[in-house]
Amino acid sequence: MNSQKRKEKKVKIIAMALVVMILANLFQPFNGIAASLRLDETGYFYTGISFTNGQKLENKDIWNMKMDGKDVFCIDSAAPANTEEGYSAETYTGSKKDLLSKVAYYGFTQSEQSYKDFATTQLLIWEVLGEQLEWTSLPNYWTDRDTILAQVRKHDTQPSWDAQTITLIEGQEFVQGDTSNVTDVLNITNNATGIQVTKTGNTLKLKADKNSKSGEIMFSKVPDSALGTSIVYNKADRQSLVDFHLQDTGKAKLKVNVKKLGGVRVKKIDPKTNQPLPNTTIKFEYGGISKTVVTNATGIAELVGIPEGTQVKVTEIAAPAGYHNSGEVKTTTIKPSETIELIFNNNKQMGTVKLTKTGQEFGAIMPNDNYTLKEAVYGIYNSSDARVGELITDEKGYAESGSLSLGQYYLLEEKAPAGYLLSDEKLSFEIKYAGQNVAITNTQVQAVDVEQKGSAKLIKEDVETGEIAQGNAVLDGAVYELYRSSDDMLMDTVTIENGQAQSENLLLDSYYWLEKEAPTGYLLDTEKHVFDLLYNNEAEVADVTVTVKEQVIKEKIKVIKCDELTQEPIKNNAATFKLKDLQTGEFIEHEGKSEFMTDQSGEFVTEDLPYGEYELTEVIAPKNYQLTNEPTKITIDGTHEGTIEVKIMNTEIPKPLPKKSTRNKVDPVIKMAETRPLPLLGDNDGIALVFIGLGLVVTGLAIYWSKKNNDKRKK
Repeated sequence: MNSQKRKEKKVKIIAMALVVMILANLFQPFNGIAASLRLDETGYFYTGISFTNGQKLENKDIWNMKMDGKDVFCIDSAAPANTEEGYSAETYTGSKKDLLSKVAYYGFTQSEQSYKDFATTQLLIWEVLGEQLEWTSLPNYWTDRDTILAQVRKHDTQPSWDAQTITLIEGQEFVQGDTSNVTDVLNITNNATGIQVTKTGNTLKLKADKNSKSGEIMFSKVPDSALGTSIVYNKADRQSLVDFHLQDTGKAKLKVNVKKLGGVRVKKIDPKTNQPLPNTTIKFEYGGISKTVVTNATGIAELVGIPEGTQVKVTEIAAPAGYHNSGEVKTTTIKPSETIELIFNNNKQMGTVKLTKTGQEFGAIMPNDNYTLKEAVYGIYNSSDARVGELITDEKGYAESGSLSLGQYYLLEEKAPAGYLLSDEKLSFEIKYAGQNVAITNTQVQAVDVEQKGSAKLIKEDVETGEIAQGNAVLDGAVYELYRSSDDMLMDTVTIENGQAQSENLLLDSYYWLEKEAPTGYLLDTEKHVFDLLYNNEAEVADVTVTVKEQVIKEKIKVIKCDELTQEPIKNNAATFKLKDLQTGEFIEHEGKSEFMTDQSGEFVTEDLPYGEYELTEVIAPKNYQLTNEPTKITIDGTHEGTIEVKIMNTEIPKPLPKKSTRNKVDPVIKMAETRPLPLLGDNDGIALVFIGLGLVVTGLAIYWSKKNNDKRKK
């Protein structure tokens, strides 16, 4: 009963406390200018550890919070929040304000602003502030989270071209890439240059016309309307809520230097008559580009559309008929929207040399890819032995020099093409004066190179013993054929002598050795031993050595010890043998011993022995058998399918014959004693005596035991 009363009393106290709290709230003074909060269920939940007090929040609702109709985000996950008024506003100055405002912008402001977008952004804001998120019912939260953070990083990343200066040539399109990959989110905010700008993904394309000018083009990632001051709403014992606004628009700028176009005009005239000279070839060189122009009927050769500031080298390379090219060269710099005029006179006549290179044996048609006429290098030397140029042959063996002055020269090969020997011959030539009507004269030179040949050596060895053959086998005498790999054509046949053979005067190519005939005592080698004869520019002959490891013929020897009479193996009666290698005179060892013993079956088997002659000798015969004195000669030649079976016959030692009877010749005294011989086992005459003896034994034992018992009773 007392317990029941205590429970009722406790309920009453709790009820009174609730009434007091409700009244206290009702009578608080109303703040007319305070902000009001409204909470809407998003339908999503999460579990995590609060960053504000370290408490675990289990399966908590994620609320959509609006302060005076504006979406705001909680920055205090452990504090409560209710739909109520009384929040005061002030400027938010948190240390992570910039990052949080970007999360809010890319996570929610730029989204469809659904409950899912809000809940995703809210969770990410808490994570940024230190919340340890363990679980959430939000679908694809981690993917959406990474997407938002990636957008934030893009906002903080400047394009690789930011603040750089590019040069844009009038009329030409310039493509500007972005290794930072953020151009796709940029928009042009200011362009006073008149330059046409188009954007495709992370690539800018810029084009300037004659009215464009140098200047800066400004970009930003977000509009200015997204900027503002982030406001935090506070209330005692309630969550602090922030209306986030970006602090910067992610600006970038590209400086553009516009270059206008200009040109250069060459006027070719006869200095004596002052008349224009058509058909003069002028070469313009600029920026790695070479362009030739022939003067027109008025003697003009013009280069137009060249960016201002470009340095142009102008050379007369071919004078008109009747004129010599004086070799005059002029350099000028292009000015904007202007054509510069240059006056040219004539130059000396020049010449060239053309080289035609062939092979001594194959001419211009190469036998295979190991030979080529391409990239032979010839130095051009004048009469003073000064190197004044070079020739590099093409795949057909042709080469032509640049312009050379008139005079005596020679060509000297400095680098032979692959597959050819370097020639030390000086090929002399002369560039002669060719008359007034020739602009460039030339001369021809023929060069013949010698093809490099190869030598292939084959070394034959035993796979186990190297240069020394095993047993009675020999390495010499093997016959090998040499084939070309490309078409299996037989090129040579050689025989091994002193362990090797060689084939000479071979073209550089791919080959293989194939054994046609094995030497005595060895198995035929069916493997193709492939090798390449490669070009060696440091030797006269390219050579290669192939070492072939061969397998000697081997067989086992199985010895069966047999009874000569029965022809059956002598079992459980060991015989001992020795096996001599007749090639070396040494005994073959078996398990560390130089003797072999037959097993219970009367047999023993050797290990594989190499090709040769062997001698088997019995040293201990089986018990009760005569020793076989004659040794047995055994030949291992590979004709026994791996095992040579040898039967050694032994003759059993004869048993001694029984002695003949001499009964009638015995001494009479002895004979009388033998008239009553002792009974033999199994003799019927002795049975009675046996029974009598047994009876006496039993009687004696009975008397003994009777007496022993009487003595015990007396005691």
